[in-house]
Amino acid sequence: MINESLSVTDRYIVALSALLLGTSIVFAWSGETRTQVFFSVYLIEVLAFNQLSVMMSRRARACTARVERVLVVCFAILVLWEIVRIIGAM
Repeated sequence: MINESLSVTDRYIVALSALLLGTSIVFAWSGETRTQVFFSVYLIEVLAFNQLSVMMSRRARACTARVERVLVVCFAILVLWEIVRIIGAM
């Protein structure tokens, strides 16, 4: 089967890609056009998926931990950007 020929990292990449593709399809189907929503949902999905994928090697987990830190900073920037936009509109 396909699981026997793929490494854990390869399965992680395929599953994450499928998750993000599914979300993109839902966004396209619903007619969502706001980029902040896209980025926020994608970031939250990737962070949650990374927390659920504990089967990776220690080295792979260290790499995803670095990526998670960058994604958390990106998400914080998006939230701050939206807060500034809302406060500026008042």
